[in-house]
Amino acid sequence: MSSLFISYAHRDMDPTDWLDRLTLYLAPLREHGTVETWEDNKIRAGDQWRLEIDAALERATAAILLVGPGFLASEFITKIELPTLLQSAQRRGTRVYPLIVGYCRYDLSPLKDYQAFNDPTAPLEDRDLPKQNKLLNELSQQVDADLRQKKIAAQPAPEPRVNLRSAVVKIQRHLESNHAAFLAQARRRNDLVAAVEMRLKIKGTIQYEKFLFRHCPAMNEEELFEFNQIRAMTAGVIHDGNQAVLTLLDQNPELLEQIDALTALRQHLAFWLNKYDRVFEKEPRMALLYTGVEDGVPFPKTVDGAVASWLSANS
Repeated sequence: MSSLFISYAHRDMDPTDWLDRLTLYLAPLREHGTVETWEDNKIRAGDQWRLEIDAALERATAAILLVGPGFLASEFITKIELPTLLQSAQRRGTRVYPLIVGYCRYDLSPLKDYQAFNDPTAPLEDRDLPKQNKLLNELSQQVDADLRQKKIAAQPAPEPRVNLRSAVVKIQRHLESNHAAFLAQARRRNDLVAAVEMRLKIKGTIQYEKFLFRHCPAMNEEELFEFNQIRAMTAGVIHDGNQAVLTLLDQNPELLEQIDALTALRQHLAFWLNKYDRVFEKEPRMALLYTGVEDGVPFPKTVDGAVASWLSANS
C-alpha cells in the first residue's frame, strides 16, 4: 500500500477545514487499499512528534500540499518538510501535488517550479462549493490513478534463475554481512542502553527491543542520535540482507531439501520481515527488531556451518 503524506498549516484551516474536506474525498482510496494517509493529527499524546513526522516523510510515496499563506509562512514546513519531500521527489520519484487553498505568493515559494494542481491565482477559497468539490474529487482521482500506475511500474521483473552454488554463495555473503551489522548494532545498543540507564537512574530488566521503545520519548538529543543510527542499521543492511536471502530461498526451493538449516532460516526471515512491514515501519519508536525464541522461530545457529559445508562439498 502506498503512503500519502498530507502537509498543511493549521493557520490555513480557518475558516474552512481543507484537511477535513480533502480526507473525505480520499476515504474511498483508503477503503480500497490504494493509500494509507498520514497527517500530523495522527500523532498521539506523548509521542515524539518530530520522530513521527520524519518516519512518515521517509515512507511517503506521494504528498498532497495544502498551500496557503500559513503554509508558506511556516518555518517548519519550508525548512524541514518541503526540502525532504522535494529531495525525495528527485531521488525516489515521490509524487507531489500542491493544492492551492488560499491566496499566497506561490511564485516566490520553493514550489514555484512545480506545477500546482489548480491555478494559484484562483485558489479553493475563491471557488464556490460545487467547484471546490469538483477539484477535490479530481485530485483524489489523479492520486489514485498515479499511484496505481506507479505500483505497476514498480513491480520487479522476474529475476533469472541462477545455479544453486551461485545462490548459496550469495546467501553466505548476505549472512556474513548481516552478522557484521548485527554485531556493530549490538555495540551501539549496549552503549545506548547503559547511557539511558545511568541518566534516568534505572536498571533495565526487559528485552532490548522493548527497552528502547519504552524509553525513546525520554531520550536526550545525543541518545536520539544513537537511537536513529541503530534504527538505520535495522532498516538498511539488516532488512535488505534478510529480504535478499528470503528471495534467493524462494527462487531456489530445492535448497531447502539440500541444506536442512535453511528451512528454519526461511521461517525466521518470513516472521522477521512480516514484523518489519507491519510494525517496525509504522512505529518510529522502534530501533531494534528481534524475532526469536519467544515467537517460536529462532535464528538457526547451525546455518553458517551448514552453508559452508554444502559449498565445500559442491565446489
